[in-house]
Amino acid sequence: MTKFVYVSGDFRSAWKIYLQNKFNVWPEHDEGFKTEFDFVFKQEQIALKKYARPPRWYLNDFMGENEFLFNMSDAHFNGAGKVKYEYTDSIGSESSDLKDLMLKRAEKISKMNKKIEIMYSGGIDSTAVVLAFVEVCKPDQLKIWMSGEGPVYNYPDMYKKIIGHLDYEFTDDLIGCCDPSQHVYCPGNEADRLFGADGYTMMMQHAKRDGDKYIVHDGEAPTTDAPENNEWNHSRWWGITRHTYLTQAFRLLQNIKCDKVDLANYQPLFFDHDILKFAINLHIEKKHRWFNSGTKADKDRYLAGKMWIRDFIYDFTGDKDYAYGIGKTLTTPMDMSARMRLPLPTNFNVLAITDDGTVVNRQNLMDYMNPDSLTI
Repeated sequence: MTKFVYVSGDFRSAWKIYLQNKFNVWPEHDEGFKTEFDFVFKQEQIALKKYARPPRWYLNDFMGENEFLFNMSDAHFNGAGKVKYEYTDSIGSESSDLKDLMLKRAEKISKMNKKIEIMYSGGIDSTAVVLAFVEVCKPDQLKIWMSGEGPVYNYPDMYKKIIGHLDYEFTDDLIGCCDPSQHVYCPGNEADRLFGADGYTMMMQHAKRDGDKYIVHDGEAPTTDAPENNEWNHSRWWGITRHTYLTQAFRLLQNIKCDKVDLANYQPLFFDHDILKFAINLHIEKKHRWFNSGTKADKDRYLAGKMWIRDFIYDFTGDKDYAYGIGKTLTTPMDMSARMRLPLPTNFNVLAITDDGTVVNRQNLMDYMNPDSLTI
């Protein structure tokens, strides 16, 4: 059996084309297998919509209970293990508790004694990541990647006082600049999910609640984060979190060039058992302030969200205007890769990543086009 930690939309599409086999190029599969594939494929699409992820994304239940189309693994979750939905007294739920956890996590990563590659946008999540590492690391251990100069303008003082004094680089291929075969990969992607987002921005930015579901109204302001939907968002949080937490940061590795990822280097700062337990404590205590990150979303609700991270930034910078006044710094697909701006298929290098870190690409794809890759 082959298990994966990441599966791209292109890999899923390849399976559809492979089974259709219009030109009789590949071995034929029986109709029963094809029927079951189509059924599981459609069930996964339903689940993706439910958990507010794009149809070309994938799900991975860190509880190991629910299966979807591909065999998935939690090998990258800091050595595997399950975090249960229960209150952890030793973790707490105050801003000071999260501060301690973030610094502990950053220090543990720093002791890997490798270069740490940080994806920086100038938003509060990536700013908190940089501040945590600056506190515990020598400056020459850090490498900052930015997609163009937007991050500099998002928080000029951070650039002048900190980023500008570190090893930093601008790139037009944010999803391909890291080398997790050699260096630690550390973005801040999981923060929205843990600390109050109503769902993935690209799915929810024009969404309105419709009973126990949501409907997208293109071009309209979202209302899913409105106060009258607090209980609805509370009821959705655990399901979304357990099925998407393991997948969040792989979107910034879609075009890396290495043939094998050292999964020990996959270390997003908020991808941590104790930080996840902290978020569960928040949820049990109903402390989340729900927000939508869309450009037309209510700005005050966004500013009231993720207060634990805002407090962390203020503690280190004393910059009240930024910590409590910065809105969403939305990174679009076009910002992440220049290939997205062309009217052509992107042809990113990474089709999937197995649980031993092997990168599935166009050279070895056919090695993974067999039933051992699927739950069927």
